[in-house]
Amino acid sequence: MVLRLLTALEIEELLGRKYFYRQGIYRMAQEGLISSFEVSGVYYFSPEEVTTKALQRLAHRISYRFPWLTTSSLRVKYDEEIGKEITVYGFRDGSAVRANTEEETEEDLLDKVGDFGKEVRIMPDIPVMPPEPHGPPPPPPGHHGPGHGPHEHHHEIMDMLRRIEERLQRLEERLR
Repeated sequence: MVLRLLTALEIEELLGRKYFYRQGIYRMAQEGLISSFEVSGVYYFSPEEVTTKALQRLAHRISYRFPWLTTSSLRVKYDEEIGKEITVYGFRDGSAVRANTEEETEEDLLDKVGDFGKEVRIMPDIPVMPPEPHGPPPPPPGHHGPGHGPHEHHHEIMDMLRRIEERLQRLEERLR
């Protein structure tokens, strides 16, 4: 196995200056998260190890900061072929959140993940009102007389679900 070693500056240029910045690489080495190799006073690192540990740290931070996400299906990927991009995918609706590592930091990416769920979390509850208590009492369970079918609130519930889907679709469009 051949191990490719680069300086922190070279890794910063290779992987993305904003996300994989030099001080962050040195900090990961100080914390013992990645290996460093010193030759003639210059420190070298494995870009593959830097990427792996940075993505593991990102996944941990996402699960800690956003417990509303189902982290068992959430995936984090770095793809330099697309253009130095980190992608967080596996959201329930199949969408993904992306960050360009040349222009965005880890905090920028975490903010995008947070914004993804913000609209759903702050959306006001839409009450589904039971029938007004006018007239005779409802029939006992198991008996469905005229106007008292088991699906009398079906249209209200379907309208509420449609509004939720529309909001999620608008949110997904904004994230693209």
